[in-house]
Amino acid sequence: MAKRFWALALFLLASVYVLPAQAALTVEITKSVASALPIAIPSFGPGVPGQPSVADVVRNDLRHSGLFRVIAPAGYPSDPRAPRDVKAGQWTAVGATGLAVGSVQPFNGGYAVTVYVYNVSTGQELTARRFTCSAAELHMTAHHVADVIYQAFTGKPGPFASRIAYVRQTGNTYELLVAESDGWNPHPIVRGIMPVFSPVWSPNNHRLAYVTYANARATIYVQNLATGQRQAIAPGGEIVSAPAFSPNGQEIAYARSSGGRTELYVADLRTGQRRQLTNDDAINTSPTWSPNGSQIVFVSDRAGGPQIYAMNTNGGNVHRLSYSGGYNAGPAYSPTGNAIAFIHRTDGVYALAVMNPDGGDMRVLDAQGNCDHPSFAGNGQMILYGTHRGGRKLLAEVSLDGKTMAILHSDAGQDSQPAWSR
Repeated sequence: MAKRFWALALFLLASVYVLPAQAALTVEITKSVASALPIAIPSFGPGVPGQPSVADVVRNDLRHSGLFRVIAPAGYPSDPRAPRDVKAGQWTAVGATGLAVGSVQPFNGGYAVTVYVYNVSTGQELTARRFTCSAAELHMTAHHVADVIYQAFTGKPGPFASRIAYVRQTGNTYELLVAESDGWNPHPIVRGIMPVFSPVWSPNNHRLAYVTYANARATIYVQNLATGQRQAIAPGGEIVSAPAFSPNGQEIAYARSSGGRTELYVADLRTGQRRQLTNDDAINTSPTWSPNGSQIVFVSDRAGGPQIYAMNTNGGNVHRLSYSGGYNAGPAYSPTGNAIAFIHRTDGVYALAVMNPDGGDMRVLDAQGNCDHPSFAGNGQMILYGTHRGGRKLLAEVSLDGKTMAILHSDAGQDSQPAWSR
């Protein structure tokens, strides 16, 4: 069902908006763990002409994670595509600990993709899966294969069969783009001369909320990706920002500015009813929900500078979480509930940092350039964010422990404010 939805969504986006496809992002690994697992990924056979092969997508995904060292195919002893062709000793000799073999075969007008994952050291088959897909879905299916391999060796769900949204500025034109997790096949959702801010995915990945301008005022829209229909949040004329979906997707928390004050509200997407959460003279903004829906974490300057606070979803039990430094903002709650990512100013740089949900164990992950808008992968192990490198706005990813990092860049424009789907 999910694959069919996305095929329909991308078709409708291309046909309804008639906007040109955009330049894909290039993934550059800048940091990986020394103990990355050496793995071999034979060819899987040919796929769709003009597209990366399934094996190439899988290899790039696993490299991208920083947890795997993909052995160069030129050194492979053979090109097995089924279990009967696997001879573990041959792969031990080339230094492989992991091995994933499989095939891509025509099936019902599309493709059937199989994968078998092995621990070469023991000769054990860890898992096997079969996927069917259309030609348009083959690249995403390769991400699913990479997820199978990732989980077989780490015990955690993989982050690859997902999508990212981000804002690209090219001259005076702004676009909200959606692409696969590796930047493949970017498509514009919104395009125009008005800036776009703060995209965020609904929990079922069928909608995006974002901020843009209407009648010279910042407005939050919730847009259905399959139909293009969008819903404005809050009564007309209000200045609103920083949307955040509730875990059940039925409500949105946001900030409303009026009379020199900025307060937090929650709107019911079905009824339009809303409730006010904060009521003081401070600036209150950037809400993010805990995965169980019991708390909202937000930013307030009530102590003199922007700091991160938490409260119950009825606005009660407000308490401060961040205490290190004079600027902490832009929180994002991990979908697994074990961490909060945020922007922390240190030595004049707006760095990416994480802390425990209670505010403890604060750690800086990236202080190489000013960062913005952190967003977790669905497995909670990677963080996508905007950064500055060499005078350009780029996207970057870093592991929760800070040991692996990748830059996602394009020469097509300035990229920022990313959001990772679940």
